[in-house]
Amino acid sequence: MEQKLSSSTKQRKEDHINICLELNVQSQISSGFDDLFLVHQSMPEINLSSVNTEVDLFGKKLKAPLLIEGMTGGTERAQRINEVIATVCQKRGLGMGVGSQRAMVEEPDLASSYDVRSHAPDILLFANLGLPQFILGYTSKEADFAVNTIEADCLAVHLNPLQEAVQPEGDSVFESGASILRTLKKECSYPVIVKETGAGISREIMQKLQFLDGLDVGGVGGTSFSAVEYYRNTGEGKEIAAEFWSWGIPTAVSIVECRGVNTLIASGGIRTGIDVAKAIALGADCCGIALPFLKAAVQGENTLLSLVEKMCHELKIAMFLCGCRTISELKKAPIVITGKTREFLRERGYKTELFAQR
Repeated sequence: MEQKLSSSTKQRKEDHINICLELNVQSQISSGFDDLFLVHQSMPEINLSSVNTEVDLFGKKLKAPLLIEGMTGGTERAQRINEVIATVCQKRGLGMGVGSQRAMVEEPDLASSYDVRSHAPDILLFANLGLPQFILGYTSKEADFAVNTIEADCLAVHLNPLQEAVQPEGDSVFESGASILRTLKKECSYPVIVKETGAGISREIMQKLQFLDGLDVGGVGGTSFSAVEYYRNTGEGKEIAAEFWSWGIPTAVSIVECRGVNTLIASGGIRTGIDVAKAIALGADCCGIALPFLKAAVQGENTLLSLVEKMCHELKIAMFLCGCRTISELKKAPIVITGKTREFLRERGYKTELFAQR
């Protein structure tokens, strides 16, 4: 069920970039990482130089457990941004996602704005389509087109019910989503994951989707797409989007709720290498970051590379101070959960003291 890409769709993509770069779209609720404390080891019994941040993810080796999340595509400006991101990911050995490829499915001439393989032949690359489009008629045919055209390694199906509900042009159709994803997974020859876009994934949804190859929690604490749509709305729609500005599950909580899936990616308000270390200690396999890297990418390759290097070094120091040589050891490091994050998790039935008493 294809729809011709309209000029308003293209304009919406430009609007999203401009709003994220120029206006406050940060969630008004914390991601929860301020409530987490890794236990400092004053005699770590390792050397900083021996810390190894490498991980294997979907058959690719990453030099650090970091992904630059899918953000944009479908316009000339988006193409330039994606090329900068891809170049840095290739240099630093990180993973990358592209923005929603609905635009190129509906108008294949736009595929070049997502095609980054010439800049990053070796990286882990995620294609990206929305669940509503599969509910409205997309099949494995469109999924294959999105993955194969850009030579991606995996498909991320984004879950964005909040954004769709407050967006004037939104497709707020999610009925039968789990069964459609199950069919899609059976028909695809590559890994399929789902990724939320800023409101988090609960334990209940995680349990429904364990047949997939992984989840990206996309929790509250980073960019709010209800905030993005607030700036695009007028009248009553604007007021409604404002009410849902910080709706959802904080990232730290969502990581705990989704522990145990095949591959768990943490995103949503992760801003430092210390945040990355905390997320992994909670149970994540890898972390995704969007807005800070988008802002850096717009300024150029060197700016983005400097930010990436800074975060990777912060992660390495945090691991050193926890006495952890590898990411596997970091997963077992004691971490104390306090404040509202502890309250939320305790109400959901989790024994938070077990994380501290490892």
